[in-house]
Amino acid sequence: MSGGSNNFLAAKGFLLTMLVLALAACTAGNGEGLDPNGQPIPINPPAASDFQQIQDTVFTPICSQCHIGANAPQGLRLDAANSYAMLVNVNSNEVPALKRVNPGNADQSYIVQKISGTAAVGGRMPLGQAPLPQDRIDLIRSWIAAGAQPAASAPNNLTVTSVVPAAGEVAPAGLDKLTVVFARDVDASLTSSTFEVRDGFDQVVPVATVQVPAGRPNVVELTLTRALPAGSYQLAIRGQGAVALADNAGHVLDGDADGVAGGDFLMSFDVSAGASR
Repeated sequence: MSGGSNNFLAAKGFLLTMLVLALAACTAGNGEGLDPNGQPIPINPPAASDFQQIQDTVFTPICSQCHIGANAPQGLRLDAANSYAMLVNVNSNEVPALKRVNPGNADQSYIVQKISGTAAVGGRMPLGQAPLPQDRIDLIRSWIAAGAQPAASAPNNLTVTSVVPAAGEVAPAGLDKLTVVFARDVDASLTSSTFEVRDGFDQVVPVATVQVPAGRPNVVELTLTRALPAGSYQLAIRGQGAVALADNAGHVLDGDADGVAGGDFLMSFDVSAGASR
């Protein structure tokens, strides 16, 4: 009798194992739940990796097909260098009363409305493509609900992550605002003397205001005194001297990204002669 029971239990265990393998094969076979490399995406990834999961499986392979560079719709760049700074605590262009990502409140985050098809303005994102899988929508919602944390801790050095417009980029005519994203939070007591814009004739274009936007402590927005006509320009950010940029811990800007604090950040860009968009 005991031998029969053992055989029954063994058979039952074998059948359960085969059932699990069959279900796994079905999931893998239809491509759902896989990352761009065909590897399974964890159902419940650690909170600290949520944004990187979103970047790797949604923003980079899908959204940045359109949302990249100078012609990104609504100015929303979703490449890895810009996506976090362009989303979290940033007012939506289409519905300014809503933030693109409102940390802690997924339902009041415009990106959730756009990918869910419930936004009052425009079409469902990604536009003209199949809706995102529900598990990706759920991941974005849970990331926002948990506070919309960035992908990883900041490095020790204060460096420039990205600039809008980017280096070598042709910005639309009428440009009067530049956005600089840093790897660490910056000292909000900075002044316009830390930043300088020069045209192709080496003439300074004065900076009217310098602002660290609320809820975006690693971002600096520069507003110029006038719109830039067509031509070539250079942005300089001071990493040395009395007006050097520093983070909240007093670390001076590593402008040339050589791993040593100090040194100016220099970047060139162009402005188009065409109509502004």
